[in-house]
Amino acid sequence: MSTSFDSYQPIGLQRHRPRARAQYRIRRETLVRILLSAIFYISLWRATGMWYGLPADFQEGVGKDPMPMRLLLMSLVPLIGLYCLLEPRRVVELLRSASPLVGIVCLCVFLSIAFSVSVTASLRALVAVALLTAGPLLYRARYGAVDTFESLAKFAIATAFINILYTAAFPRFAVMRGSYAGMVKGAFYHKNMLGQFSAANFILLLPALPMWRLRYYDLLRWAAMLLYLVLIVLAKSSTAIILLSIGVAVYYGMSWIQRFPGRIFRSFVVLLAFALLGFVVSVALMGVAQAIAESFGKDLTLSGRTNVWEQLLPLIYERPLTGWGFALFRQPDIMEQYVRLTWDAQSTHNTYIELALNIGIPATIIWTSFVVVRLVAKMTSSPLNQALAITKRKEVVIILLILIGAFTEAGMMLAPFILWPHTVIALTSLGPEFLSRFRKPTQAGAQHASG
Repeated sequence: MSTSFDSYQPIGLQRHRPRARAQYRIRRETLVRILLSAIFYISLWRATGMWYGLPADFQEGVGKDPMPMRLLLMSLVPLIGLYCLLEPRRVVELLRSASPLVGIVCLCVFLSIAFSVSVTASLRALVAVALLTAGPLLYRARYGAVDTFESLAKFAIATAFINILYTAAFPRFAVMRGSYAGMVKGAFYHKNMLGQFSAANFILLLPALPMWRLRYYDLLRWAAMLLYLVLIVLAKSSTAIILLSIGVAVYYGMSWIQRFPGRIFRSFVVLLAFALLGFVVSVALMGVAQAIAESFGKDLTLSGRTNVWEQLLPLIYERPLTGWGFALFRQPDIMEQYVRLTWDAQSTHNTYIELALNIGIPATIIWTSFVVVRLVAKMTSSPLNQALAITKRKEVVIILLILIGAFTEAGMMLAPFILWPHTVIALTSLGPEFLSRFRKPTQAGAQHASG
């Protein structure tokens, strides 16, 4: 009678081997969770640029990046590298699942760097964008949309309280001087950044599920939402108020669209909604926007941005294909060379113009098309899972706010800026087919596989 060699091994050893492997998997999963959480929150904090003692007059610190911010950015390099060593297959599959349009944009970015007026400045910006993209993307690919948005919500709650407490404790830094005297910027570099961040996070904190009873965490959520409204008013950001109004309307409008059966019919409803929204904005809301702007002592161009655009548009046609260099027009010294106004223009105040200047017209069109296609795809989807359906609404609102805000603010896309991690997470589309490539997806991943 033949007997396998394993039958002669001690019984105790056979009994404890499966437990040892299970314990190893638990320890490894815990390590991965801690590592990805660190990468995720460091990326979020670095993107905001919040720090102690930033000058109250932003022109005093133009072009200066505090050393702690640089260290935070560089700390992502070994952390991301370690994660790639722990889960190389997931990283490779994530790269393979990228949209071809994203690949084309990346090629255009490298081409713009090759012809950049300042190759060094463009390379530095590319490294920053890549690092701040990798963290949120890896977290989103590992734990799904619902879990990622819940983690974003926790960060949003913390930053709401941080900015209120910082403003109360250090008003000499948190309240702006100069041409923006009296406007609150909190721990941010500029009050416009605080306004945009507050508007996006207010939408992010809207309850994910109906609440039959309030928990302490829910009370914190509502308190943070109230604080963000206060911060928007204190920042006197007319752009933030307009974005917030549009965001809330779209968020609840999406709940109505998701009820329609059939993706084709929902697509028709979305196109009709876009046409209606365009008409309402062009006819009715322009007067509201004018009133909001005037209440803060501004005109509808929001601080004379059209004067900047008139000088920048001719530069686009001087280098229409490759642009002047990736992220080059985010450099204050470059803006000083080409823009002449009665006041110092440190920004293009328009992301689309900035992208065309930096990477050329073709790349700008391709990137914008990619974002719009993702937006429509997410608007016409209708997940059966309620939590995922609500998360999809928030993704739609974030993308839409980025597209709209990009008309009046620079750096809203493809820049190491305040809402870039939010944009990366909202644009990511990884369905069940992605997690099905792995033998043993995590419990969180399995739960949100359709995200």
